[in-house]
Amino acid sequence: MTFLGELRVQAEHDSLRVISHFIHGIAQRIGLSDKALFELELAVEEAATNIITHAYPGDEKGMILIGAGELGGFLTISLTDWGVPLNPRDVKPFDLSAPLETRIQGGMGLHFIHTLMDRVERQTARQPGEPNVLHLSKRIERAPSGLHIASAVQELNAMRTVSQMVTANIALDDLLALILNKLVTTINAERGTIFLVDEARGELWSRVLLDPVGPLSEIRLKIGEGIAGHVAQTGETLNIPDAYADPRFNRAFDQITGFHTRSILTAPMLNPQQKIIGVVQLLNKAGGPFTHRDERLLAAMTSQAAISIENARLYQQELEQQIIQRELDTAHAIQASFLPDDLPQHPQWDIAAVWQPVRSVAGDFYDFYPLGDGRLGVAIADVSGKGIPAALFMALCVTMLRFGMNIGLPPGEVMRRANERLIADQRSRMFATALVSYLDLDGGGVEFACAGHNPALIYRAAAGQFEALGAPGVALGVFQGADYAQGAAHLDAGDILVLYTDGITEAIDDDENEFGEARLRALIAAHAALPARALADRVVEAVADFSAGTDVFDDATLVVLKRRPGE
Repeated sequence: MTFLGELRVQAEHDSLRVISHFIHGIAQRIGLSDKALFELELAVEEAATNIITHAYPGDEKGMILIGAGELGGFLTISLTDWGVPLNPRDVKPFDLSAPLETRIQGGMGLHFIHTLMDRVERQTARQPGEPNVLHLSKRIERAPSGLHIASAVQELNAMRTVSQMVTANIALDDLLALILNKLVTTINAERGTIFLVDEARGELWSRVLLDPVGPLSEIRLKIGEGIAGHVAQTGETLNIPDAYADPRFNRAFDQITGFHTRSILTAPMLNPQQKIIGVVQLLNKAGGPFTHRDERLLAAMTSQAAISIENARLYQQELEQQIIQRELDTAHAIQASFLPDDLPQHPQWDIAAVWQPVRSVAGDFYDFYPLGDGRLGVAIADVSGKGIPAALFMALCVTMLRFGMNIGLPPGEVMRRANERLIADQRSRMFATALVSYLDLDGGGVEFACAGHNPALIYRAAAGQFEALGAPGVALGVFQGADYAQGAAHLDAGDILVLYTDGITEAIDDDENEFGEARLRALIAAHAALPARALADRVVEAVADFSAGTDVFDDATLVVLKRRPGE
């Protein structure tokens, strides 16, 4: 092997620049092509970074010895360290299809090294203190005679900067501006633009336009239109030395801005799923047209930039989701304030209620409203739909029902008035099923009206039988002029009155079987001796066990009123 040179440096990130100079000098000495040099420098920098990061952890100091030699048409760079050996088997394989947060954790560096090099050999120390040696071999591809190789240090620093942005939590516009500025500076162009794809409109738009001139602060063009549009449509990199000689070039931009475009280099930005998310366009290379090296450098940097952009979008979505969640938490607190603060207390009655929204807010509600004559108004309702719209309609329904109970209207009239007002005041076409009952706490009598809701259940403790409390009536907010009939019943000592929404009985299991009213009745009968709260908990637990492993799709509300035995 022909010895070409050797370098010994501290294992620290500041040494990467010196290593780049060393590799660049070796390449100039043997006349390495710009493509081979670019790939070699990327691989060596990644290998050296791995040593700096992993071989000497914590405050431990160490050295890296880098040697270069030529043999049999191959250039071999050997990196030696005396630290903790790296076992490639311990590194999770690089998976391009994995989620971003997983993809950027290990494996990617080794993937690049093995992809860029023709041969990779590793000699691992058998004992602490012995050297670990990594041999990177690249087939020598010589540059054409007389071609000047530009310095790669600036390019590598630019690549490192863009790569570091992968995990940077910065705003998308700021990130795009940094990337574009680095591209323009590194490739030595006059101006540049990053276009992002607007899928909804089938357009490209200039999210970042470096140094806008004249009245042009934003550019929009159809995909397939112009140079950038062609690249967005085909995924092809275009290097155009004479813009005005290319029929795809739109001269109108120069005419509007007064800028004169000479040469254009345009490359697609592809995310890890190889979907085109944007286009980078550079104008007017200083000193002549853009080179093949510029094409490769732009392709490499746009690949990293695309990952950074995707990450920034995910970060922005996370921030927006946090804002939404805070708003939902506030909405949940406001909605919960519509529910009774405390359960009614009476020596003859044991009362419990459970309210379980499937989301932060719900369309279900229940209410206890003391009436002027000493009776207790008990209401339960289920609004159509989910989320914020249902919660807003729920608040409107609560207000309407409470107003009717407050002025002493009978249950049927409460429903009728609420239905008329809801139809008059809302345009959302939402509706609610409801059941309103008036309970005589001293005597045990109950009057009720139903608006399309599940019938309440009375468990007769003495007979061990059930009675369903239902009365004709359609859902609130559906038909103007609807009538609501009233019913009446009586609860004896030990009897249990249960009101519920369909989130209880319509819960499904893996086979799409419903929990059903029969199971609800069986549970109530089996646990009738329990206090009201314990009975309600048993029902809720049974529903949860029944639907375990399936997505919960409906809110669930349960009210249990038990007349104490012997009272």
